[in-house]
Amino acid sequence: MSKKSYSAGLVSQGFWFNEMKKYIELVNDGKSDQEIKQSSEENNIFAAVSASRANEIFNASRRRVKVLGSEMQTLFPKLNIDNQKLVALIAVLLLNDLFLEFMIEVFQLKIVKGGLQLSPTDYKSFFAEKQRTNGTVAGWKPYTYSRLSSAYKNYLLESGLIRENGFEDTITPKVLDVRLREWLKSINRLDIEKAITGGF
Repeated sequence: MSKKSYSAGLVSQGFWFNEMKKYIELVNDGKSDQEIKQSSEENNIFAAVSASRANEIFNASRRRVKVLGSEMQTLFPKLNIDNQKLVALIAVLLLNDLFLEFMIEVFQLKIVKGGLQLSPTDYKSFFAEKQRTNGTVAGWKPYTYSRLSSAYKNYLLESGLIRENGFEDTITPKVLDVRLREWLKSINRLDIEKAITGGF
């Protein structure tokens, strides 16, 4: 069995594009993490429904913005909204190996083979294989796989990579802004570009 460490943390996290975008704006304005945290606690800048949710959004947004690094924080406002949403997805992929493997082993493969439909069975098959080969995943409760499948689908919908179409969702491959592609190349993560575009 694989000893890779996987997390099911995405079941409780949203795509939070607007929240991450706000965080980057504040960082680019010179605000520190502590100042942003204080604004979140005192002014609810992320429009959270509770204090605990505000803290969760702050922590997730901070991690996602930090993993992107200063170069992308500077580039982000210059990208169009479609590419900004892809950057938000990329931040999650940089932090979550299991979701990245889904993108490579399922999403990318679908595009390569010309099958642009994504069904509930595709998610189930992916988790069944991980359950078979990884002890951590094998120890999860059945509802965890279902919730992760829903989370993955939501991330793909909100980033614009799929659209709902009855029982099966339709994959809508994107062409990355050349500046975004060059950034991925500079951090040696063209695997993520291929996962999103199918490698074309």
